[in-house]
Amino acid sequence: MTKKLLSAAFLLSALSGAALAGGAGAPTASQVQPATPAAMAAALRDAGYKVTLKPADPDSDPSMTVMAGDYEVTVWLSGCKANTCSRATASLSWDYSDDEDSLDTELVNDWNSNYYTQAYIYEGAYYLDSTMPIAGGYTKAAVKAWMAEYLGDAADFEMELP
Repeated sequence: MTKKLLSAAFLLSALSGAALAGGAGAPTASQVQPATPAAMAAALRDAGYKVTLKPADPDSDPSMTVMAGDYEVTVWLSGCKANTCSRATASLSWDYSDDEDSLDTELVNDWNSNYYTQAYIYEGAYYLDSTMPIAGGYTKAAVKAWMAEYLGDAADFEMELP
């Protein structure tokens, strides 16, 4: 029995050392993150973006501003209860309030039939949104891929605008 306990203790200490050295058991980009505003902001920062969390407001969903190159993306979290959320939505807009006659619903409809991002017109502007389910958590790798795909679609959408 003593021999088995010593073997188990040796194995446990060896595994702990590997984890501390960045080996098996060390946190990775594939580790599930909590679906909280702070964790989402941290995942976006780790992906290389400048993130500013907006102050908490009990009357609205948590949100943040993500600077990605020339884009200032608004990311808001929804379905939140006790600081844990179920969805993250990235949104960009292009203001056409000075030229509302050039707003083209056909362009939006064509876009929406070919892309997963959602385009729409609202109050004199084009919008492009993408939603990622985060209920139960997400990985940093998934957030990084989601934002990269969204920004690629945003660049493509912007090239289609009048």
